[in-house]
Amino acid sequence: MDSLREWLSSPENPPVRYLAARDLFKAPEHEVARLRDGVLEWPPLVSILSLQREDGGFPSLEKQQTARATFWALRLMARCGLDIDDPPVAKAVRHLEATYHHQALSYTGGASGVLPCYLGVTVEALIGLGALDRPLVQNSLQWLVDHQRFDHREIRSGGNAPWPYRSPANFGCWEHVSCYHGVAGALRAMAAVPSQRRSPAMTERLGAALDYLRIHRVYKKSGSDQPLFRHMTRFSLVADYRSDLLDVLVGVARADPSLGVEPWVREVVEDMERLAPDGKVVLEKNYGKKLANEIPFEPIGKPSRFLTLEWQLTKASLGA
Repeated sequence: MDSLREWLSSPENPPVRYLAARDLFKAPEHEVARLRDGVLEWPPLVSILSLQREDGGFPSLEKQQTARATFWALRLMARCGLDIDDPPVAKAVRHLEATYHHQALSYTGGASGVLPCYLGVTVEALIGLGALDRPLVQNSLQWLVDHQRFDHREIRSGGNAPWPYRSPANFGCWEHVSCYHGVAGALRAMAAVPSQRRSPAMTERLGAALDYLRIHRVYKKSGSDQPLFRHMTRFSLVADYRSDLLDVLVGVARADPSLGVEPWVREVVEDMERLAPDGKVVLEKNYGKKLANEIPFEPIGKPSRFLTLEWQLTKASLGA
C-alpha cells in the first residue's frame, strides 16, 4: 500500500492527490485544503475548462448540438473534485437548467432527449458536484422513480407512470428486458443520493435495480460468464451513456455497502482484482471525442490514478 499511496499522492496529478488525501488517507483538513488549491490550476483541467462558452455550455464537435459535451465536461469536473461553488460548475449547471431541462434532464432539450442512461450517469455527477437540491436533479430523480423500468423477462418492476413520449420505446429502453445502460444509470444516480435522503419509493427502485444486477452478476450475460458488452472491462474516464464494471460496482457500494458479503458481489470484486492485479486500473478507452479530440487527463493504455482511486475507495466500502 505504501507504493500505491506514493503513486496516488504524486504532484503529477493534483486532483487525485487532493481526493486521495481527503477520502482515502483521511489527511488533516488544513492539508486537504492546501491540496485543493492546486486543482483548478492543473493544465489538463484548464484545457477542458477553456472550452466553456459564455453561456456555461461546452461546444459539441457533432453536427447536431446537444448537451452531451456539457455532460462529459461536468463528469470530468466531478472526477477532479470540483463542486457547485466553483464558477465553471455553477455556469454549466445553470446552462443545463435553462436549456436542457424538460421535466427532467434532456440531452437534446426536448422530451426525446430524456433517456435513463444519459440522465442517470449525468445526475450521478451532478450529485457529486453538490447539486442534489437543485430542481434539475430533484426532478430527474423523480422521473427515474416514476418511469424507469427494471424488468427482466418474467420479473416486472419499476415505475408504472406512463411517459407520453416514444423515445424510450424507440431506443429500446423498456422492452421485456430493460436496457442494461438505463438500469445502470438509474442505479448510479439514485445510489449517489445519501441513504437518509432517499424516499421509500427510491429505496424500492434501488432494490429493483440490484435485483436486476444480481441476475447478471453485475456485468455478465445471464446465461454465461461473458461480459454483456466488451466495454464492461475496458475502463474509461468518459463513457458517454455507458457504464462499465467499475462504474456499476461504485453504484452497488453506494446503494448498500453491506452487499460486499454477498457471493454475487464478492465474485465480481475478485474479477475486478484480477483486472487490477497490482491495485492499479488501466485506462483503456475514452468516448469524449465530441468534446475534445483527446481527453488530456491521462494516457490511454496506462494505469489511471483517477480509476485506481475510485477502485480503492469502492473496494474498501465493500469490505474487500
